[in-house]
This record gives sequence, C-alpha cells and structure tokens, in this order.
Amino acid sequence: MKKIISFALSLFLFVAYVQAQETRSHNHSLNFNYLQLKEEMNYGLVFCGPGLSYAFTYQWQNDRRVFNYEAMAGFTYMQTRKVPAGNINIVPAKLNYLFKGILGDNLMAGPFLIADYNYQFNPDLHSGHSFWFTHYSLGGMLQYNYKIGRQLFAFSLNTSFLGVTSRQPEYHDPYFWDLSAGDILKYFHQDFNFGSWNKYNCSELEIRWLPAGNSRLIFSYEINYMGYFREPKLTVLNQSLKLIIQPKSK
Repeated sequence: MKKIISFALSLFLFVAYVQAQETRSHNHSLNFNYLQLKEEMNYGLVFCGPGLSYAFTYQWQNDRRVFNYEAMAGFTYMQTRKVPAGNINIVPAKLNYLFKGILGDNLMAGPFLIADYNYQFNPDLHSGHSFWFTHYSLGGMLQYNYKIGRQLFAFSLNTSFLGVTSRQPEYHDPYFWDLSAGDILKYFHQDFNFGSWNKYNCSELEIRWLPAGNSRLIFSYEINYMGYFREPKLTVLNQSLKLIIQPKSK
C-alpha cells in the first residue's frame, strides 16, 4: 500500500512538472474554524472549540486540466466540562488533478491525494495522555463552477477511497507522555495500516465565492468530516471560514 501511495504522489509531482509552462498562480489563506471531536479513548467525550490555521496553494492550469498543491498548519483550543484540550493539524501535501469539460464546461473531476496529521493532547486529563490520527489517502474530487451575474461560485466535494492510517493503541501508558517534536513525529508515523471505507472515511465540502472585479480576496466555507470506524473510534467535524488572499497583479 505504501508503494501505491508513493507512486500516486510521484505521479502528481510529475504532472506538476509537465505543466510548468502553463498558467501558474498561488495564494495564501487564513482559516477560522470550529472543531467538534469525539475520541472513544477519551471516555467518548466531545471536545469543541475555535481554531486558526494558515495555508498556501499553488495552481497550474490550462484549458483542459487544473493541478493544485496545498499545505496547511493549524491549532484548535477545545473544551468539555471545563477540561481543556488542544488539537494540532498539519497537512504537508494536499494534491488534486482535475479534468475540465467532463460533463459540460462547468464541471471538473479527478483524483486527489492527501497527507493529514492530527494530534490531540489533554494536559489535565489522563496525566497528559495524547491521541493522534494520521492518514495518507487517495480519493476522488468533483468541482462545479456556477455564475450568478458577475459573481462566480465554486462548489467542490472530495472523499477518500483508500489509504493508510495510524492511531494510538487501545492501551497507551499515560505515565510516559512527551510533547517534544520528536515524540509527536514518532506517534504520527506509528503502526500504519491499510484501510478503505470499511475502516475510515475523510470527506470535505467547500463553497467558494469569487467576487466580481479585481478583488484580491476570495471567501469560502468548508465542512470537513473524519471518521475512524474501528476501535478506538474517532469522529471529527470541522467547519471553517476561509479568507483567501491572492497576490498583487504585476
């Protein structure tokens, strides 16, 4: 399975190289999110709270296809019953390769690939017990563009088909926790297992508004779902408002 993921990543990067002479653009975004997380290992409590993340995106496109690369990092502060918790989310690579004109001029579809790291820690619970969920996923994506007057709206949906995941074991010694970078990186990559919809699913819906005129600002709303269906189970629902900032025109 790791070979499949590596091959898919190499394919995406090769496509980006081939498209190097095509139209290129990039942007930066600030994401204001509200996260709801239910961790079975954490007594099944639902932690909720606001967060902030930063992302940057590069895009290559021509009249037949679009290739996007995005990276993101963020932190969310959560609480339940006055018990605090923190959630770190790092996405070093989120790639999609969309073909235009599949079912009309406004619909695009294609594969996507993502590497997603999530780390939750509870300093006042379980003597600092930490939890994590990592997934490298290959899936599919649809995007539909719709104009209302001069305003353009882009609706996109992606979902995972298969991948590899890492979760903390059902028993994790609470007396030997550590928040060092090396310890967190070790957890992120521990005990990878292959899975598909029978094991987990990660899906995302985005509604993006591109104002008319020469505005450098784009606005979007995202709702992201993650579910891990085996023990220990995990359910995450994350809603975000994104402010996307485009570079100045030369």
